[in-house]
Amino acid sequence: MKPSKPIRILRAVILTVLCAIWVFPLLWTAFSAFRPGRLVTSFSFEPVFSLENFRYIFDIIPFASYTMNSLIFVVGILAVQLTTITFAAYAVARIPFAGKGVVMLLIMAQIIIPGEVLLLSNYLTLRDMHLLDTRLGVMIVSFGSAMGILLLRQSYKSIPLALEEAAVLDGCNVLQMLVYIYIPSCKTAYLSFAIVSINWHWNNFLWPLIVINSPNKRSLPLGLALLTKSSGDAGPQWAAVTAATVLIMLPLLILFLIFQKQFIKSFLTSGMK
Repeated sequence: MKPSKPIRILRAVILTVLCAIWVFPLLWTAFSAFRPGRLVTSFSFEPVFSLENFRYIFDIIPFASYTMNSLIFVVGILAVQLTTITFAAYAVARIPFAGKGVVMLLIMAQIIIPGEVLLLSNYLTLRDMHLLDTRLGVMIVSFGSAMGILLLRQSYKSIPLALEEAAVLDGCNVLQMLVYIYIPSCKTAYLSFAIVSINWHWNNFLWPLIVINSPNKRSLPLGLALLTKSSGDAGPQWAAVTAATVLIMLPLLILFLIFQKQFIKSFLTSGMK
């Protein structure tokens, strides 16, 4: 039954208000990035704008070095994740083996259990492996992804089994089937997972903070946090922080706007809301 007109109007008003509440901090951050420091902490709309905040952050912190470190973390993790989730998803989707239900339970448990619970055990493991204060130490704990496995598993199961049987008759091995059938048929799922992975590890703060001690290995979120402490007696320079925040979130925003249709379509078709 179609809702009445007053109900539709009320729904539209509520959604508009919720959207405004959600987007206001983002717009205010972008607005403040171009404002003098004295105006950032007040709700003044005085028409004064400059690029001084952006020049300041490049002078006060090695922003380019932090950006390169973040890129290394994101690209390195994603490259390994795409490999591991591809083989793992194929195994749980198509290969019958003993204990498959237990494996799926463990994968689900990884999603349910908060990552913070594993911080101490991961830290002690890295210490024993002598990987503390290394880029590999930051990346290695994320080389697998339960969410990626489940996402690809659903996509793989939607591919007709007859295609795989025909490929086997033509002499294809598992690797060839993945390369020529499964991966091309699930490009949207791969793209969606890549966006989620990039967003998470680009913004990840807690784990790099625990692992990294050397200033030349810090990521952008660590640099942003340190920026609030780098101004001496003048106190935190929130105008510079907003400018750095805009620079950090801009690549992710552009990436999502370009691929948002494929991103939403993948999660809807995979059954993962």
